[in-house]
Amino acid sequence: MKKIFLLISLSFTLASCKKWVDVNDNPNSANSTVPTAEQRLPPLIAQFCDAYESTGTRAAYLSQQLASVYAAGGSNYNLTAWVSNTTNIQWPWQCWYVNAAVNVTPLITAAEKVQAYHYIGAAKIIKAWGFGTLSDVFGMLPYDQFDDPSTITPKFDQGAYVQEKVLALLDEAIADLQKTQGPTAPPLSKGDILNNGSTDKWIRLAYGLKARWLNHTSGLPNFNAQAVLDAASKGAQSKDQSTVMQYVDEGPDVSASDKQALQYTNTATTARITKLYMDYLTNNYTGAPKGATDMEDPRIDLLIPSTADQNGVMHRTQAVDMTSGLTNTRPLSYTYSTITNTFSNQDSGYVILRKTPYAPAATDRIQSTGTWYTRRGAKGLLFTNAELRFIEAEILIKQSKNTEALTAYKAGIRAHMELMDIPAGTIDAFLNSSSVVQSPAQLNISHIMIQKYIALSYSPENWADLRRLNYCTDAAGNYNEATGVYKGFKRPAHVNSLYYPAQTDWPRRFAVASYEINYNSEQVLSADPTASSPTYINQPVWWNKK
Repeated sequence: MKKIFLLISLSFTLASCKKWVDVNDNPNSANSTVPTAEQRLPPLIAQFCDAYESTGTRAAYLSQQLASVYAAGGSNYNLTAWVSNTTNIQWPWQCWYVNAAVNVTPLITAAEKVQAYHYIGAAKIIKAWGFGTLSDVFGMLPYDQFDDPSTITPKFDQGAYVQEKVLALLDEAIADLQKTQGPTAPPLSKGDILNNGSTDKWIRLAYGLKARWLNHTSGLPNFNAQAVLDAASKGAQSKDQSTVMQYVDEGPDVSASDKQALQYTNTATTARITKLYMDYLTNNYTGAPKGATDMEDPRIDLLIPSTADQNGVMHRTQAVDMTSGLTNTRPLSYTYSTITNTFSNQDSGYVILRKTPYAPAATDRIQSTGTWYTRRGAKGLLFTNAELRFIEAEILIKQSKNTEALTAYKAGIRAHMELMDIPAGTIDAFLNSSSVVQSPAQLNISHIMIQKYIALSYSPENWADLRRLNYCTDAAGNYNEATGVYKGFKRPAHVNSLYYPAQTDWPRRFAVASYEINYNSEQVLSADPTASSPTYINQPVWWNKK
């Protein structure tokens, strides 16, 4: 009897275990299959934004919008010396592949069950956007095999191939977003934290991305300018049609730091403003528009931090001259003493980008006013109508359609200012001043691209433009202010000669991420045998090759 009882008990136990295992399919208990499309989309958007804007921060150091405090071997300091290495660029790679990309297919699978086509379209756009962005900064990456569970070491696909794939994916997404959803499908608004359920904005985003990536091929023989203009005409035409991530500012005591703006997190207290960025904002560059009715750019105090002296008088930050030699040992980080009302060193003149104090009392000294992009509850301008207007202006000026180009150039400036909520009257006054080009005959590509550089602050697209238009160089790759586009953009004084041995060497791509070096090196070297060379990062990506 004892043995029989034991067998019966064991049988009951096994049956009970099966029932306990079955709770993994409980809709209230998450696993890889339970979450619905509307539950999956918000974290996918959030993780994509992290990967995308973190790519933009790193690009901002390479693009000389941002400088960094001196820290020998520091990640951001290395980027200002144009050294991307396996460490300082690995987060965008990890965030995209581990946190975002692997969740696209499960979202689509969940959406297919209820014919939630709008979710499928949004997921495809995010997939295209992530892979398109990273392929442009890394030059090559795993695409076809990245989420194949049977492949531990996926092959690397070249950027040209990836662009073909993502452009096709965008066409699929547009078709999905135009479909009527199934009767039980959740409305897109239920899970869309980016475009608030507007299929029109998602479709315009897809066309905008097509215009962006097609325009990257502007230096290639088969470039189709009309295809870019056609796509741009179907993208965002207004502020309200732009794709903007609104981050959350919960007050002095932030209980959820994951809601704060990515640029607030990424720039922290070590980022500084460069002289080049300041010069562009103040029209202090060769060939800048000037005249009798000059007016200060109304964006300057939103983009440039200020600090108060001991008497409470506000002063704009000093700007780091990347060519001066200062960057070999400075600027230094600093601290503030409330007891003595002093800073720890003279480099407090190079003001931090975070607003400090966050909520100052009347008697507090303002250590930094912060900047529009680095506020804790800032907006992430992911894809805007301003970008499309500057794309149009660039193409039109190259086609010698200067009158149309001037209209697009001014529209781009206006669009960015509107996104920053600058009053309409102030915008009109600036656009009618001599600080903006007024004559079609005087407009040139530098005027357009420098304004785009300002409007796309902290965007990875800025670095794509710099590379595509070859910085401020002549045909041989030497710095040449007479013929170069980005006036004043020079090699930094602390540029690392191991990676950039010649004066004609410029940053062209990110280094391969450490995860691939450590665990997938065979596929890396199979895709590009030069990937282990220090000079790999000055080798052009596919659309930048001559």
